[in-house]
Amino acid sequence: MSQERLDIFNDLCTAEDPAEGYGTITNYRDLVIWQRSMDVTVAVYEFTAQLPIDERFNLISQVRRASTSMPSNIAEGWGRGTSSDRQFLSYLRITRGSLYELETQIELSKRLFPQQHLDTAPLTSELTIIAKMLSKMMAKIEARYEQLRKDRGQR
Repeated sequence: MSQERLDIFNDLCTAEDPAEGYGTITNYRDLVIWQRSMDVTVAVYEFTAQLPIDERFNLISQVRRASTSMPSNIAEGWGRGTSSDRQFLSYLRITRGSLYELETQIELSKRLFPQQHLDTAPLTSELTIIAKMLSKMMAKIEARYEQLRKDRGQR
């Protein structure tokens, strides 16, 4: 990937515009959205430890897979290393799908096991932030792609 592309992603990886940059992005680990997705995955493992053990091969497994899918797809999309942001964009869309799947499963856990008194607020709050980051990042990539298409068409 070009340094220019890496620097552009530096501006895309936060829900709010930072007062100062995050530094140069050299790989997917530098992406704030990847870091936050990793943190959510750790929190999901802690959350699912509270669920009944007989759910270990059902809901627990599915929730964990959805959570690990988020940072994994961000990393895979980044690692494709193509010059096309469109490919990375498709992986971000898959990430968003996994995020919504995870949100649904967390809500389902709360409804299925009310006796556990599960506190889902921290997870759902973080997922909302990540969803906003994904939306902003995808919109900027799409706009950039459209601008590149227009620029190529005018030449």
